[in-house]
Amino acid sequence: MATLATLKPIVNVPKKSKLKKLERPNDYLSVAERINGRAAMVGFTSALLDEIATGHTISTQFHEHVGLTVAVSALTFLGTAVNPDDEGYVQGFFEPEKELVNGRLAMLGVLSLALTESLHPGVPLF
Repeated sequence: MATLATLKPIVNVPKKSKLKKLERPNDYLSVAERINGRAAMVGFTSALLDEIATGHTISTQFHEHVGLTVAVSALTFLGTAVNPDDEGYVQGFFEPEKELVNGRLAMLGVLSLALTESLHPGVPLF
C-alpha cells in the first residue's frame, strides 16, 4: 500500500512565486546598515509615540526602559543577522531601496531628537 508521501501528483502544476530575486551586495557594511536602519526605524517610531503619549523625552525613556531598549535592538539584530536569505526578495511595495532610505531617515530622526533634547534638557519635543 502506498503512503501519501510516495504518491506522485497526476498533474504537474508549476509553482508560481510572487517573490523576485534581487542581486544586492551582502558585505559587512550593507548588512550593518540594514541592521542599524531597522533598529532606528523601530526606535524612532517608538520614541516618538511614547513622547507624544507620555511627554517623556527620549533620554528619560531610555533611562527608564534600558532592558526593553536592549531587547528590541537584540531581536532586530538577530532577525537580520541570522537570516541568510535576508534582502534579496521583493514582494509588493516592499523594496530594499525604500527600506534603506527609511532607515537612513530614521537614524537622522533619532539623532535630531537626541540633539534637540540635549539643547533643552527635560523638555519634550511634542
